[in-house]
Amino acid sequence: MFFFDAHLHLAQSKFDISLGNFDEYSGVSCSFSESEFLKQNLMIDLIKKNNKNISFYRSFGIHPQSPSLTELDFLESLLKDNKIDAIGECGFDFYTSDLKKSERNQDLCWNAQIELALFYDVPIILHGRKSNHKFFSYLNELKKLPFVIFHSYSGTLIEAHSFLNKNVNAFFSFGKTILNGKKAAIECIKLLPVETLLLETDSPYQTLKGESYTKTSDIFDVYKKANEIRCIDFSEVIKSPFQKNL
Repeated sequence: MFFFDAHLHLAQSKFDISLGNFDEYSGVSCSFSESEFLKQNLMIDLIKKNNKNISFYRSFGIHPQSPSLTELDFLESLLKDNKIDAIGECGFDFYTSDLKKSERNQDLCWNAQIELALFYDVPIILHGRKSNHKFFSYLNELKKLPFVIFHSYSGTLIEAHSFLNKNVNAFFSFGKTILNGKKAAIECIKLLPVETLLLETDSPYQTLKGESYTKTSDIFDVYKKANEIRCIDFSEVIKSPFQKNL
């Protein structure tokens, strides 16, 4: 069985996956600061040393909840040295009134990162809450990228089909929202082309009620629920889009 966690924050997590649960595991770890990126790399190297069946892709981005360009030079240095596999997570977040007020700064950070993604021809990992209209205004840019991953996709099935119909090489990732019974997420799991679906934990974030954090091993619960919804074995269906991009 192959398990792929399309989104987690390894530097903030306690990696608790044991070999007995899978044949191979791969994940995409995101970071937002130089110190976090360095910690993430140390953890990846240590985990890989102890288990050859575990691997990680590395991503770095400016999060829309902290829209500052102070890390932009570091991001570009990582791209120049080919030290990351994707930019992100990045995008837009208008979930609260305070976040809406930061739209100008979010625009600045997004524009800088989409330009870098296009220049270096790398995928981008998207964070979007109440903001899909912003992504639709960048269709021309998004469809030029190798692929994009909608992390914890919160849009509708119709919107997802619209991105695909506009020739965006899009993947839609789902985590504990399907355990929570979110109707839009479950509908997407049921009806989107299976080759566009990914699963994630967003560890240690995106918790269920009563949880203090999300474990990396919760990916198995997410897979189990997705299997029940779609009536297929996602551990046999889902492959890393990064492998396809090699």
